[in-house]
Amino acid sequence: MRRAALSVFLAAALTCLVSGQQPPVKTVTTGAIVDVTVVDAKGNAVVDLAPEDFEVSEDGVRQRVVSVMLVERGGVRPLAAAAGSDPTATPPVGVPAILFDRLSPESRPLAHRAALAYVSTLEPPHDYAGVFLADSALRTFQPFTNERAKLGRAVDAISATAPANTAAAAEPERKRLNGLDPNLPPTAGAESSGAGLGSIAEREYRLKNMAGPEKRMAQIELRMREGYARFIAELDGQWSLAGLRAVVSGLSELPGRKSILYFTEKLPITDRLKPRFDALIGEANRANITVYPVDASGLRVHSTEGQLKRNIDVAGAQGLGDEQRDKGAWTKDLERQNDLLNSRVGAVLGRLAKDTGGFVLENTNDLAAGVARMQLERTTYYLLAYQPTNTKLDGKFRKITVKVKRPKTTVRARLGYLAAQVGQ
Repeated sequence: MRRAALSVFLAAALTCLVSGQQPPVKTVTTGAIVDVTVVDAKGNAVVDLAPEDFEVSEDGVRQRVVSVMLVERGGVRPLAAAAGSDPTATPPVGVPAILFDRLSPESRPLAHRAALAYVSTLEPPHDYAGVFLADSALRTFQPFTNERAKLGRAVDAISATAPANTAAAAEPERKRLNGLDPNLPPTAGAESSGAGLGSIAEREYRLKNMAGPEKRMAQIELRMREGYARFIAELDGQWSLAGLRAVVSGLSELPGRKSILYFTEKLPITDRLKPRFDALIGEANRANITVYPVDASGLRVHSTEGQLKRNIDVAGAQGLGDEQRDKGAWTKDLERQNDLLNSRVGAVLGRLAKDTGGFVLENTNDLAAGVARMQLERTTYYLLAYQPTNTKLDGKFRKITVKVKRPKTTVRARLGYLAAQVGQ
């Protein structure tokens, strides 16, 4: 009797989700609902799975799936005979937010083309979208609308707008500091070969051949630049997280599945910002929001891994005594290396995507294919309902794993949810 009642409850929740209404509960209590995208090796959506093809585990424990629905552009199709499901339910209204972070002039054209390509995939009247810029303030270039012409004009406008810029300009002294500052990219050939300007050998050679006062002044200048760069990185990270969190908060008021197409060049996450980053991912998951980050730098000539390697080389030389280090606690050097490691573009954007059920587009100049894939996954997915075997509402995170009995497929779903009462 209890299972029958639960099946009715979960099926009713699914029906509310796909018809654009609020489900009976905002946060999962007696039942859990997870949306799942499945694509084949060519990136095509797999839409012929049966209920028995799905396997759901929570914290490693197999769960019983009581209701399955396939959501497609053309409608909603129940795959499991669950009482209370509505085979005529209309598809949910799609609400993606197109969010631009502060982009350099070099990256804006690539992001502009990709955003226009994404807008062209939207299908009114079902799809609504908005265009926003996360700057020193969150700026709305187009409120949510289902008119593609308005969205296109907003993308054109935002691409021609110079945002607040905290990045270092092309400084005339860069040539003078090349080989000394590990945060300045060397020539393209030097990074790939590990030799020439920017290598630790070049740095040691130049420092050893400087006169006493000149060497001291160079070290002071490098220390000033390093302190300023760390401050700006944290400021940039705060602005970016504030913009993302504002969009997540706004979208959370809408029922059903939402998404954010996020164009950025970097998302620096220091140790002090990591708790905020974790909280952002948690809020996105609770609100059923998937983030699709796009590295707007495209195909990078100078990788962040290269910058990290140069800094580690310098720290290693200082640790061995081959190079003099600045005065101060060794923990400061460790914190700096840790910040560089945690702020790698691929690692940060990859986690933001994976932990919210999306994917990241990086290290490519062909972003149009990726945003088209995003639209496919955003509008074609399965809704699975199950009763958790662990019914304690202790506020702890429950890890969800979804598998399908179909070879050569890719399954994407949220990592889990917080088991808490509504309002907690």
